[in-house]
Amino acid sequence: EQARVAKSRRHYARLLWESDGILYDGDEVQVGLMAQYQPPAGRIGVFLGNKSAAAIYDISIAVVSKEPDLVAVEPSAGQSALPASLMQMAQARIYFDVACKQLFAASPVLRITYTLAGAPTVLELQLPVTAAHFLDPVTISVADFFARWKQLGEAAAIGESQMVLKTGFLGSGDAVPWLRSVVGGMGFALIQGADPAPDNIVAVGIATTEDSRFGCLMRVEPKPSHSLTRVTIRATNETIAKVVATNIAMIFESR
Repeated sequence: EQARVAKSRRHYARLLWESDGILYDGDEVQVGLMAQYQPPAGRIGVFLGNKSAAAIYDISIAVVSKEPDLVAVEPSAGQSALPASLMQMAQARIYFDVACKQLFAASPVLRITYTLAGAPTVLELQLPVTAAHFLDPVTISVADFFARWKQLGEAAAIGESQMVLKTGFLGSGDAVPWLRSVVGGMGFALIQGADPAPDNIVAVGIATTEDSRFGCLMRVEPKPSHSLTRVTIRATNETIAKVVATNIAMIFESR
């Protein structure tokens, strides 16, 4: 069971910076996701595959927002209903529209129910839809970055998160390119030549809600000799800084 939980965390973490992949892989069913974002809107495709030797029935796939006033999730209009049953190796799909009204801290829950061999099953999964998924990359000059970085560092009413994370994978040759891919995949633009240390990453993104936009700056400083990486996030909103930090920590942990 511990191995399955760890595997599920890896699946979830990968979907924090990649747009499609497996969310859950069990003995009976597999759940895949495909996501597209045009902040403040998004569209999530959920794919349910039957891995069992028999058909599954009474299939229901729903998403519950823990903070509906902040993030709304509804089934997309104009799509076909889910099938009454799903034979072995068959797949069903459903799409959901996501609207980021305000920055939110709690991810929605994906709730799947089905019946197999007369036994009903309820599967509840944390959906990898976070406030950080509504980031767009923004390219600015090196001078503008550090001016903004300093300004946010001196402001009292801003969000800042700093972590020193264990990153034993830094010894591998693909570690720094992987870090860059993660930061870019999370919706940040990498500012080239901004840091004298060539492995350090400096990046900028803008989080967009239906009524506001929030700047988010990030510095990632890997130290292979200590197997540690310092990550600092400064933003014009505390929530987005915390969400980005939480996501980065989970991604690194699941590497």
